[in-house]
Amino acid sequence: MKEKIKRIIKPSFLLFMHEVSRWRIRSFLKDGKEIFLEVGAGDKKGVDGWLTMDMKINCDIYWDLRKGIPFPNESISKIYSSHFLEHLSFKEGQRFLDECMRVLLPGGNFSICVPNARLYIEAYLKYPDRDPNLYFFYKPGYNATTKIDYVNYMAYMDGLHKYMFDEENLIHILKSKGMKNVRLREFDSTLDREDRDFESIYAEAEK
Repeated sequence: MKEKIKRIIKPSFLLFMHEVSRWRIRSFLKDGKEIFLEVGAGDKKGVDGWLTMDMKINCDIYWDLRKGIPFPNESISKIYSSHFLEHLSFKEGQRFLDECMRVLLPGGNFSICVPNARLYIEAYLKYPDRDPNLYFFYKPGYNATTKIDYVNYMAYMDGLHKYMFDEENLIHILKSKGMKNVRLREFDSTLDREDRDFESIYAEAEK
């Protein structure tokens, strides 16, 4: 009975939250202010002019990003994504980046941060005796069997990860979407989480 109730409530809740989010988006658009959107933001409200979007109650906009970005064409000035793209399959990621290009204003800024798979591959190849505590903060994702689990951790993350990146691959993918002036960037303390800096690749571009 409980499972049956969950199957009924979950779609209804998602539909309700999506409708609330659409109403909020219309309000944001009516304000006429520049819109800065952090996607896959986790369970937090936006600060310093940013709006947050994720399937979390405390976000400014509750939304399943696999269903697109619910803003009109060319309506957003900046998009920021941190440790989100690796949770999408390659095809899902392509659709997500297409949506980012659709909603960004001409000249709008796209900034992204993803985990650097190269670090974990190098740990497998060169440093099998490295301290796991330096690499594996999400304990359910690390099986601690043999050194191949350095790679398994980043590749799968207990089923949460679907794609791996290095610097070359990230830049290539952003360029393939038609983004301009694609380049690697440094850690930005106003956007990025310091605790993830050791394993992160940062890039930005314009539409």
